[in-house]
Amino acid sequence: MILCERCPDNPTCDNCLVALRSGGAANKVVPPRTVKVTNLATMESFQAKLVAVSRTTIGLSSSDHVLHGRIEIELAYDFRIIGSGLRGIAGDPYYIIDIEKVLRREDVLERLLLEEFHTWHMSGELDPTDVLLHWKDRDDERGRLIKQEIQKLSILRQIETIFLYLYDEGKVRPLGDVRANVEVEREMQRLVEEAAGTGGPVREQIVTTDGTKVFELYTSVLPDRTCGIALIDVTAVIAEERKRKRREWEIYRDILGVVTEGKLLLLSDEELFFLLREGHKLLAIDIRLPEQLAELRKLFKQALEPLGISDKRLLQFLVAVNEAASNTLKHGNGGVVTLYLSNDRQMCRAVIHDEGQGILLEDIPRATLQQGFSTRHSLGAGFHVILQYCDRVYLSSSLAGTKLILECILSR
Repeated sequence: MILCERCPDNPTCDNCLVALRSGGAANKVVPPRTVKVTNLATMESFQAKLVAVSRTTIGLSSSDHVLHGRIEIELAYDFRIIGSGLRGIAGDPYYIIDIEKVLRREDVLERLLLEEFHTWHMSGELDPTDVLLHWKDRDDERGRLIKQEIQKLSILRQIETIFLYLYDEGKVRPLGDVRANVEVEREMQRLVEEAAGTGGPVREQIVTTDGTKVFELYTSVLPDRTCGIALIDVTAVIAEERKRKRREWEIYRDILGVVTEGKLLLLSDEELFFLLREGHKLLAIDIRLPEQLAELRKLFKQALEPLGISDKRLLQFLVAVNEAASNTLKHGNGGVVTLYLSNDRQMCRAVIHDEGQGILLEDIPRATLQQGFSTRHSLGAGFHVILQYCDRVYLSSSLAGTKLILECILSR
């Protein structure tokens, strides 16, 4: 192996990097930078070319001097590396310097830190003055950049805790003294590693094993090509949002109840569960085709006639059930219709489950009360007929679909 004559400008040659034995975590310095070298045994000083950099070694080219033994390399004012040199490529004036210490204004370190590493072999300018920034100053700047990336999120106005991290060289470290617990950091590392290849921003959610904490994870590539991470504790935000939605839902429920004089009520999934437990199931039919509506009416009639319901009441209820079932075909792919009888045998309930995307809360008043209002998630123009022919109608809608419960008192 020889040092390329055009090193380090030849992109097809990596001999100078291989010689560093850094496991791939090294880059060329383009163009090579002249640095001051001092032999610590003789105190002789001379110049050499900085060719390659890794976190634990650097590669120097020197045609006039042998770089063996302990030497000092001055990269910039008050920024020096002390290490031991040995020939890196036999027959070529290329030397590998194992870093023993990095000397800066206030610190003595055991290896080239992440910041210096990026400044020297990933920065386009490779300006030596950049590495004079204090570690904390640089972390503060990175923290500012990460926060700047997520300032557009309205969620920031509601949160109390943001953990900032930096991902580089396969490792995550906190920017500052505050950090999340080990379980969350472990999951964060996994998600960041999976998304590392995308090169773009990432947004994920982390939930603790016990389900008590929820975090939003945001990543953003920083100017120095590291990856900034913001881990936001959104537990309180989610709880508050649920309360807000619940209050909004209750307002809609009360308004619909007042406008319809108690005939149309919104139900939560929990309330629906307990409502249906007050009776037992008589039958269920899956409606996917218009031809099945006739079979639906027939089965309902056979089930309800022995219960003493009047012919008029039975006809009205069948019209309402048919209209509701028909709407599942008009505005979706059909659904399931189930008939329940109350435990005291005085009331029946038909549950029509439309397996669509549900109705938005703000659309429910128009979808149920406004004639002519028609969308994919509407309950149809005939909903006023359903309200007229039933004693009470319950509505439960979510992303899992819409459930319409038609209630009929048998003995009225």
